[in-house]
Amino acid sequence: MKKTIIFFLIAQFFLQVNSISCQNFPKAEWQKVDHPTFSGWDRNKLAEVQEYIIDSTATTGMMIIHDGKVIYEYGNVIENSYIASCRKSVLGMLYGKYVDNGTIDLDKTLEEVGTPYDQELLDVEKKATIRDIISSRSGIYLPASNPGDMSDLAPERGSVQPGRQWLYNNWDFNMAGYIFEKETQKNIYDEIEAQFAIPLQMQDWDRSIQEKSGDLTASDILAYHINFSARDMARLGVLMLNKGKWNGQQIISENWVAEMTSPSTTFEEVDKIASYVKNDQSQYSYGYMWWLWENPKTKLLEGSYSAQGAWGQNITIIPKLNTVIVIKTNDMYQRQKGDHNFIIDQIAQIYNPSLNAKLKPLAESLSKHDVKQFVKDYTASPPKSDEINFQSTLNSSGYFYLEKDIEKALAIFSLNVNQNPTAWNVYDSLAEAYFISNDYEKSLMYYQKALALNTSNQWNNNERVKRIIERLKRKI
Repeated sequence: MKKTIIFFLIAQFFLQVNSISCQNFPKAEWQKVDHPTFSGWDRNKLAEVQEYIIDSTATTGMMIIHDGKVIYEYGNVIENSYIASCRKSVLGMLYGKYVDNGTIDLDKTLEEVGTPYDQELLDVEKKATIRDIISSRSGIYLPASNPGDMSDLAPERGSVQPGRQWLYNNWDFNMAGYIFEKETQKNIYDEIEAQFAIPLQMQDWDRSIQEKSGDLTASDILAYHINFSARDMARLGVLMLNKGKWNGQQIISENWVAEMTSPSTTFEEVDKIASYVKNDQSQYSYGYMWWLWENPKTKLLEGSYSAQGAWGQNITIIPKLNTVIVIKTNDMYQRQKGDHNFIIDQIAQIYNPSLNAKLKPLAESLSKHDVKQFVKDYTASPPKSDEINFQSTLNSSGYFYLEKDIEKALAIFSLNVNQNPTAWNVYDSLAEAYFISNDYEKSLMYYQKALALNTSNQWNNNERVKRIIERLKRKI
């Protein structure tokens, strides 16, 4: 009872501190932000992150979700593939419903549960509770049916009392899956479908490809491997960001989200057991199958937590930014490369909350494609920032409309010319838009202006412009 009260207080603190709440939820399709800079995300800096992803990682799919909308998307976010140890965090989420209704008692011992290992467990190991199992503190160091843990760091069996020492141990995680199914009489994959895939409207979930596997000569309990797409992993992240609530429905209780993401193992203990877990961006404590960011270099990452898996699988929830980041690598390519902690740290530094607040009217106008109102508001109060190149941002916004709605493209390019009357490239863009709209006289005028202003022949652009000017003269 005492432990329950403590976790209730932790939950209340969690709810008060993390007051930011995502107000948007994807429906059948994700809503995408076409102009991220006006939502506080510098498009140019996002492009720099993408360069790192392409050049220095094996990432096959990635998404940044802010306020329930897609700010950034890279690669194949549709394909289902192995999520490795992220499966453990998903299982932790499934537990909540049955802990809350009393079906699963976290203080029940393995001896009381009854497992295929009853005859093999030492007396001290039988005293491990379900809570010890899901926090990887059982003190049971038997081989698991699958690799990918820290069992090489395990002490001698029977030397550690249950609950006394953390060790990232797949035997515990696989046992957590066995216990879930035994206590609930539910299949893990069926529960993922019922609790998450259906209410969250997952687009790519495929029950037929979900299958347990492992080496039965090593363990009687197989690993509950899971396949997800990046965009469905992102839905799980949004659910966690919103403290278990999805579009008005409480899928997971707020208390359970708080309990899962509260440290059951301190970062000091993690560092002592496995010092390599610590990195240049953060240290990690451990909850119920979730990694918790501690002492992050970027303060906006305080309170963040992650599901992490081999081959480059990651779901990171950043409450202070109201953001979810999903990084995915299809393990079929057998590639594992890149520092995901670095990627997340760099992304957190891109977002500018104060700029987001200032630019909100502009962002709303663009989200409605009300370019007339956007131009009016921008002209009345041009945004300023030492960090954002708004000339480039306006140009990108203009090109967004160039093939969709030429009049809107012309309006934004004209705005850019008015705001930056000495920049040759804004005239170049406006000239291109007029060329596409078949207004060759205005196109010629603005190309000539671009040529006159580009006295240093930046990007070796002048020969190109001269050729276009000659073509225009023949057309007029």
